Amino acid sequence: MAISSMNFQALLEPRLRKVFFSAYDEKKEEYREVFHVADSKKAKETDQHVTGLGIWEEKSESGPISYAEIGMGDEVTYVHKEYAKGIQVPRRLVDDEMYDVIDKLPRELARGGRALVEITAANVLNEGFTKNGYDGVPLFSDAHPLKGKDKKDPAKVGDNYLDLELDGQGKALEEAIKLLQAQVDDNGLKIQAKADTLIVPTDLEFTALRLLNSTLQAGTPNNDVNVLKGKLKPVVLSYLENPKAFFVADSTLHQLWFFWRVKPEFKGEENFDTMVAKYRGYLRFSVGYSDWRGIVGSEGTVSP
Repeated sequence: MAISSMNFQALLEPRLRKVFFSAYDEKKEEYREVFHVADSKKAKETDQHVTGLGIWEEKSESGPISYAEIGMGDEVTYVHKEYAKGIQVPRRLVDDEMYDVIDKLPRELARGGRALVEITAANVLNEGFTKNGYDGVPLFSDAHPLKGKDKKDPAKVGDNYLDLELDGQGKALEEAIKLLQAQVDDNGLKIQAKADTLIVPTDLEFTALRLLNSTLQAGTPNNDVNVLKGKLKPVVLSYLENPKAFFVADSTLHQLWFFWRVKPEFKGEENFDTMVAKYRGYLRFSVGYSDWRGIVGSEGTVSP
C-alpha cells in the first residue's frame, strides 16, 4: 500500500513501537534484583509504621491478660512522578526509506527511559548516607530512633551503618552481616535478619565474586574454609556512584520499594499540516524505602 500523508504515521507506529520495547527489554533490569516491585492503582502509596507490641508477659493463674497499646509510628508516602520524552519523524524520511535513521530514534528513546528507571532506583542507595528519611536520619545511620514504649534500653538506637572497605579477605563483609543480624524493632527485640544479598558497584564486582565463590578463604595463603561461599547472592548495580560502597540485605525483610503506576508506553500522532509524526514514551513510578531495617550500608572509606 502506498504511503500517503494521511497514513504514514499509522503505518510506522507498530514498527517503531516494536523497536522501542525491544530496546527497553534488551538487558536485564537490575533494580528488580534489589527492590520489591509492585503495581499501584493510586496516585500515591502510603506505608504506616506500627511500633510493635513488645514481648509477651507471664500471666498469673487468676490475673487478667495484659493488653498492649498499639503505637503508631512514622508514615512513609510514595508519590508517583511522571516522565516522558518525544521524537519527531518528518514524512520525507519515510519517502526516502531512511529506516536505519528512523529505527534509531525509538531505540535511543527507550534506552533513555530505561536508564532513568535504573538511576532513580540506585539513587535510593546513593543518597542513603546523606539524605534524611522518614525518621529524621539517612537510610544508613547509626542513630535511628527507636520509638517503642516497651524498649528494654531507652538509650538504644538502631544501627545499619558501617564504614569498612570491602577487603579481599571478607572481614568487612562479616562485620556487615553481624550488624544486620543485630538489628532490632522499635521495642528493642531482634528482628532475626539473615543476610542473603550483597549489592556492589561495578568496581567491586570481581571482589564480591571472589569472596562468595572461593572454596578457601579469599586473599590469604591459609587453608581455612571460606565460610562466605554461597552465603549471599551478588548483585551488581551499574549506577551506584561510590566505587567503594557496598550493601548487605535480607531480601525477605528489607523495605526498599519500587511502585509502577504506569509502565513504559509508546504512542504517536501525525500533524496534518506539517506532515510530521510525533511519538512519545511515557512512564510513571515512585521508588524509596519504608524502613531502614533489613539492610546495612557501608561507604567503604576506612580499611579494616
